[in-house]
Amino acid sequence: MSTANSNAPADQRLSLKTKLGYGLGNVGVMVGKQAPKQLSLPIYNVTLGVNSGYVGAVLALGRVVDAFTDPFVGYLSDGLATRWGRRRPFIFLGCILAGVFFSSLWLCPRGLSATGYLTWFIVASLLYYMALSLFCVPWYALGYELAPNYDERTRLMAFPSILGPVGQIFVSWLFPLTQLKIFADTMHGIRWVGTGAGLVLIVFGLIPVLLVRERFGSAPKTAAAKKPRQSLLGSVKSAVKNVPFVRLTIAITTVLIGASLVGGLGFYVFVYYLHGGNKTAGSVLLGWHMTIQLAANMILAPFMAKLSVRFGKKEIFLAAIGWGCVRSALLWFLLNPAHPWLVLINAVLMGVDNVAIFMLCHAMIADVCDVDERDHGNRREGLFGSLFSWVFKNGIALSYALSGFILVWIGYEPAKGAAQSAHTMELMKTFYSAVPAAFFLLAFWVFYKYPISRSVAAGVRAELDERRRATAAKEGSA
Repeated sequence: MSTANSNAPADQRLSLKTKLGYGLGNVGVMVGKQAPKQLSLPIYNVTLGVNSGYVGAVLALGRVVDAFTDPFVGYLSDGLATRWGRRRPFIFLGCILAGVFFSSLWLCPRGLSATGYLTWFIVASLLYYMALSLFCVPWYALGYELAPNYDERTRLMAFPSILGPVGQIFVSWLFPLTQLKIFADTMHGIRWVGTGAGLVLIVFGLIPVLLVRERFGSAPKTAAAKKPRQSLLGSVKSAVKNVPFVRLTIAITTVLIGASLVGGLGFYVFVYYLHGGNKTAGSVLLGWHMTIQLAANMILAPFMAKLSVRFGKKEIFLAAIGWGCVRSALLWFLLNPAHPWLVLINAVLMGVDNVAIFMLCHAMIADVCDVDERDHGNRREGLFGSLFSWVFKNGIALSYALSGFILVWIGYEPAKGAAQSAHTMELMKTFYSAVPAAFFLLAFWVFYKYPISRSVAAGVRAELDERRRATAAKEGSA
């Protein structure tokens, strides 16, 4: 395939400082998104005695908050005009508030009843997730608008793909840190560890504010942009009619639903199927699987970015989905109780589809925003980023709600412990590999007719640049 236009013109290349500054922000994003899920049950259920169902319901409540706040924040940041830009004021305020409210999640007074602890958790969570929207939605939008060039967008998105796993690895060690002997008990530990994690979120959230300069201090001016700005509801309606956006969003959500449906099943597969009920051995192997997968993501991101520049985003995205389908099917053969460590091969292979799909989806949303500007005259990265996030978050929430029923369907009985039937064990193994494979296949079918190729993106970009030059010429002669 031709690589014409694969090299960005000098005026469209981003500096290393810009790419690194934006990428480091993803460490804060990952801490903000992952830490509550990792810490809430160990702290509020195991340590403080709050019903686990209630804790899960509060976490799900965060998705409900997102449903209202994400599109609203995206819409507001699209229309903001300040000397500091459209996105950075939101990121600055959002990361500070998110860090403060994250710390407050774990600073509940001692001696409360279970109801008192739950009430604290609900209030702190509501404040936290609203603040997290202020931080994350504009951060994603900032990345979508930074690079005007088709391939430079992929190179930019390689940086958060490389650096984001650092935040995820950090999160995986937060609870073990609370168990250090320097702390009197778990609650003493979480107060210090939670506060420290909140500071990490703030520090890495501020890096894009300090190091990244926005392309647009306000919405860019074109002839079409002189029309009255659409309302939030009108903007949402026009966005869902954007065919490339709909295909991309559905494809990504399909992949995530497939993974999430059996994500919780992984613990049971590693503990019961591979290690006969040995929780320590199974948990250690599962931990290594996650660590190796994240390391593979970091190592493979630059390579996948180069392949995308060589062959195109759509082509590599389709190849990654196809690879994910084959890898998931191969996992069935790697799940071998006689040789449990074989499953770590899957962790390495998983890095290929994982990093390519999630790196390229964000680079392609930037292309979608170009098409939207051509058709409607405004840059609406915040709106598209928030709608994309809203759809897949709700898809994951639905899959989490259904995932518990899989254990019932396969006949798992908690009272039996390691003495599950052979039929249940085989179904456990089959579901764990077959469900993601099926959803990968469905995502491939949805995305196959995605219409934005390299040549299409270049044509749209040229049309937008010509509009801006014409608008600038009219204003100069006025």
